[in-house]
Amino acid sequence: MGTEMDAQANCPFCAIVTGHAQARVVTADDRCLAFLAATPAARGHTLVIPRRHVADLWDTDADLAAALMRTTHAVAALLRARLRPDGLTLRQNTGPASGQHVAHLHVHLVPRWQGDGTIGWPHPPATQPDPDAVLAELRGD
Repeated sequence: MGTEMDAQANCPFCAIVTGHAQARVVTADDRCLAFLAATPAARGHTLVIPRRHVADLWDTDADLAAALMRTTHAVAALLRARLRPDGLTLRQNTGPASGQHVAHLHVHLVPRWQGDGTIGWPHPPATQPDPDAVLAELRGD
């Protein structure tokens, strides 16, 4: 099994943070970095990542998650002011089952314009779960 050091050495986002790979940086601060997506879903599609390598949302702590969201919020405001989209899709995938392709925590900000199509959402299950049973499970009842 690989180590955290192996994960960082093979991580394309860590390579951007260290300057070993190029990216079109939109903004950066001491904790996070935002850059244009290499294969954008729309004009202005931006990724926000923590500078420190963490695999996903479950692998981070609340402090870093808050820093990531502060930078995400600032980028959202920048996208709105400069590109004037009609909306914004904010997406964070955790784990391969959710569509995460790079094992480094990141948030996608995709500017949206009326009539530009959709960015998928999973289809509802064939049978709807009992919401009271789900709530009891989450609360530990």
